[in-house]
Amino acid sequence: MKLSRLMLLICLCVSPTMQVQAQDFGEVLKKTVERAAKKEVERKADVETRRVTRCALGSGECQSVEEPAQEPQVEQQSLSGAAFAIAPYQGSVLRDENIDAFNEYERIIGFDREPLTETLEGRLSRRKYDNPEGRSTLEIAGNYKQALTGLGFVIDFSCAKRRECGNPAKQPSWQSINGINLGVAGDIRYLTGHLFQSDRKLFAVVAINPQIHYIHTVEVGMMQDGMVSATTLADNLKRDGRVDLQGIYFDTGKAVLRPESAAALTEVAQLMTAMPDIRLAIVGHTDSTGKFEANMSLSQARAEAVRAALVMQYGIAAGRLEAQGKGSTASIASNDTPEGRAKNRRVELVRQ
Repeated sequence: MKLSRLMLLICLCVSPTMQVQAQDFGEVLKKTVERAAKKEVERKADVETRRVTRCALGSGECQSVEEPAQEPQVEQQSLSGAAFAIAPYQGSVLRDENIDAFNEYERIIGFDREPLTETLEGRLSRRKYDNPEGRSTLEIAGNYKQALTGLGFVIDFSCAKRRECGNPAKQPSWQSINGINLGVAGDIRYLTGHLFQSDRKLFAVVAINPQIHYIHTVEVGMMQDGMVSATTLADNLKRDGRVDLQGIYFDTGKAVLRPESAAALTEVAQLMTAMPDIRLAIVGHTDSTGKFEANMSLSQARAEAVRAALVMQYGIAAGRLEAQGKGSTASIASNDTPEGRAKNRRVELVRQ
């Protein structure tokens, strides 16, 4: 029953003296309710003011300790099934989507004057979303980080603003590396993580500016069975005389083999053990980014690194292997797109 109706019934049912007393009581009650409402509004305003202040200062703890935390805005998901995808932040609108059953991807894993990357191969998903209105980059990034760590991901690298993330538009730009275009916005956030399972390795990338955000995922190990086996390598060499060696990884601009290359090297060693008379040229290739001479030197150094690993770690006779570097002189795709450049960066086995 509303307060006004209650006061009317009191006035109709009591004596004039009691009516006056009731009116006084009603006024007191009304003022008490108004004061309580005002205090509650002021309390909530104070809580929100402190929360916004913490966010403005860059604190990751934006939720008030006096208020219950908001429900996560990124849906929880399962890692079971053949394909993994990160559910978008609630209210986001999908603008663009590209999914490749198997492709190469340059994951940004740090910054040192320019982006540091690693090459991944597997099922590749790239999605671009419009941000929901009224949501900060801090809140969106925090929710994705919470969702990923909740699934067991290890966050490899995260950054905020240009002082940590560098300039995404500076060459080599993020867009030229992996298709992420955050423009010239200063309020940017980026995080990437991995989760290793028994049958696959999952990698996730989230990049955010005030208007849009990107979610890229790579599932290493989703390639069809037998495509990187000693038998398949032997068949392709017999048929074509050459084969691209999938699964060889280097850091951007370097010739040091990453540990993830061990599986592919093992297959080559098994091939050469099973075929003791075979001799191979290990040929390194690059894209056309950078100077020609530098690319020639880098491709030669990478080929020599693969040869050295097979000789030193797997016991293959040095005389059966030759290292060659061809830089960007034998491209198999256009160097005008990230996808084409990714295909051109490769290590090839050629039968001698």
